[in-house]
Amino acid sequence: MKKILLSAAALAVIFGAVQTASAHISYSGRNFGTLVVGAPATSIDTQTVSSSFGWADATDTDWGDTHRTRFFRFTLSTTSSVMISIERNGSGNQTVGNGTAGGFLPAVSVFSGLSHTSSPLAHDSSSLSVEWLVQTFGSSADGKGGSGKEGSLNALGNWSIGNSVTDYPTPSASGDSLRSFSYIGHAADGTSANFGSTPGIQGDGNADGFLTATFSDLAPGDYSISIGGANYAAQLLETGPTFPTYGVNVSVQAVPEPSTWAMIVLASGLGLWIMCRRKSA
Repeated sequence: MKKILLSAAALAVIFGAVQTASAHISYSGRNFGTLVVGAPATSIDTQTVSSSFGWADATDTDWGDTHRTRFFRFTLSTTSSVMISIERNGSGNQTVGNGTAGGFLPAVSVFSGLSHTSSPLAHDSSSLSVEWLVQTFGSSADGKGGSGKEGSLNALGNWSIGNSVTDYPTPSASGDSLRSFSYIGHAADGTSANFGSTPGIQGDGNADGFLTATFSDLAPGDYSISIGGANYAAQLLETGPTFPTYGVNVSVQAVPEPSTWAMIVLASGLGLWIMCRRKSA
């Protein structure tokens, strides 16, 4: 796992029905473009996330539904560290799920790779998506096609999804294609009291609705960001089929590598030492 530095950033509460457009993975209006070290942070505001549990639910063994998170993308032309900040867009006064006050608690996973960027877009119930789950995990349980998976999203590991026009169990067509995502890292607001007991989750220790995470040493290429709710128990209250939506503002910035910062600090310290030596001479 890549090194992750946690601190602050977040999301907000706005109620409304889930829109049809959210039923497929899309980056429309959520492309941060190519990030350049030293450039100001790029912000994409007034986005929404469906449900306050979507990310946390995708951390357990039966994975989760991509519909319950929101996808963004960025590109790197050189190896860089990337800082992602999420802030609440609204008052956030709702109490949901396990009783955590303050409304939506954000979490984020970063993956190398992109889903489809033009129609047909990928979604969890497409024939190809379910076929991949069944081929990978078998068909002897509940979930999509009996695969034991609630959806395609694995918030803590690698996963794949297809863009079939048809839904399972109709067979996928020869023109359908699968896209795979390689897990880079994650960060979550709060503690296991809200995001659940799955081992290895990196929480910031303060369930205040604000999250900032820095992902280090990312290689050149295209990346997907999945942002969702970190309140695992909220799925007992938000049972659908209509889920509340939560407003989010997201900013992304390429920042110097830790080794670069160390060189800057060392150079500054050396410069001060030389100045002091000259003054005392």
